[in-house]
Amino acid sequence: MKLFGGPVSCPIGAGNCEDVLNSDYSFVFGVPLSAVGMLAYGSVAILGVLGASGNSFRIANVDMVRWLLLGTTSVMASASVYFMYILSTKLEGESCVYCVTSAVLSTSLLLLTLRVRGPFSGKLGTWITNKFGFQEIKQVAGLQLAAAVAVFLTLSSSYAGITPAATRSDEIDLPPVEPQITTSSSPMTISLAKHLQSIGAKMYGAFWCSHCYEQKQMFGREAMKYIDYVECYPDGYRRGIKMAEACESAKVDGFPTWIIKGEVLSGEQEYSEIARASGFESPKTNK
Repeated sequence: MKLFGGPVSCPIGAGNCEDVLNSDYSFVFGVPLSAVGMLAYGSVAILGVLGASGNSFRIANVDMVRWLLLGTTSVMASASVYFMYILSTKLEGESCVYCVTSAVLSTSLLLLTLRVRGPFSGKLGTWITNKFGFQEIKQVAGLQLAAAVAVFLTLSSSYAGITPAATRSDEIDLPPVEPQITTSSSPMTISLAKHLQSIGAKMYGAFWCSHCYEQKQMFGREAMKYIDYVECYPDGYRRGIKMAEACESAKVDGFPTWIIKGEVLSGEQEYSEIARASGFESPKTNK
């Protein structure tokens, strides 16, 4: 949703996740936390597979996979502690079930990484339980503490100067003003637009969506007159407002969304992809 835009809903009764996702705290030095989370969990998954399959690598007889796994999960757990602090203090009154779930998961991954040898047997069981012993944990406790401090300082530096009140979406009130299309249409885009109109294709979008605007710019002013465009927020965008019924019925979950001959295309599309989905064939020029 961070990539395609649009509202994000929490499970019923679990708070308003959209406020958290759209807050200034959803970025670290300009990078979306969604991307950071994908990188972190992806790294743990790769390291876990390497460890479970025995494809580890050693430096000076040190199993680097298990130590990298410990370092990664330590940083993730430390970051989760900081984010829970942000959620409870800077975003006071908001809740985010996805954030809490991620915090529980990252902390659990750290505890599993630290788990001392247990009663399991077998190759996989041995790897699962052949974790860090008490002596090893004492040796790395200082390094883990240093990693936690580094995480706190980095995040604090990234969020320095943010005014909490400015991150709340209850003050967001965007009037339904669509940016003007500045490009001119080519004969090809006009032909494609007319074809889309003839087959009942629809483009669903939002006036504040930059990808929607770029899609319109691709077609141009003249061609967009033929596109059946559905604005999902005709009354503007503010806290508590819902998408237009036509968009809800079409189950639109990102912008723009094309529905062409029953096929759903999410996100900004190239000319060739729209032509393919619609069965449009470019007119052949006579030589």
